[in-house]
Amino acid sequence: MRSVRILAILTAVVASSGSIVDAVTHAEPSENHIITVREIRAALRACWIPPTTEVPRMSITISVRLSFKQNGEILGIPMITYTSLGISEDERRAYRAALNETLARCSRLAFTDAFGSIIAGRPINVRFH
Repeated sequence: MRSVRILAILTAVVASSGSIVDAVTHAEPSENHIITVREIRAALRACWIPPTTEVPRMSITISVRLSFKQNGEILGIPMITYTSLGISEDERRAYRAALNETLARCSRLAFTDAFGSIIAGRPINVRFH
């Protein structure tokens, strides 16, 4: 009797998991949902508005390391890992402020559920020019 129940349960699990697997494999993410780290970087760079400086420079770069929660919000405090050498402290402050504004403006990204589960808590680096 017990083996019949176990067999019935296993059959039900296998039958239902087939439909779940099919649903997951054939589900296509919405056009606005992020599914790769490359898309995270592109979304953040699309929000980037560089500060205006008195002396225009061609190659000022700032990089940040940050993590996200599963729902697309920034987790913790982003860490600036690099700013271009040879710039004034005022320019450095302006770029840090622009970075903070960018992250505030784009702070909740639209991840798919699956990608949100994968990326949650994992640090990524993003470079802004």
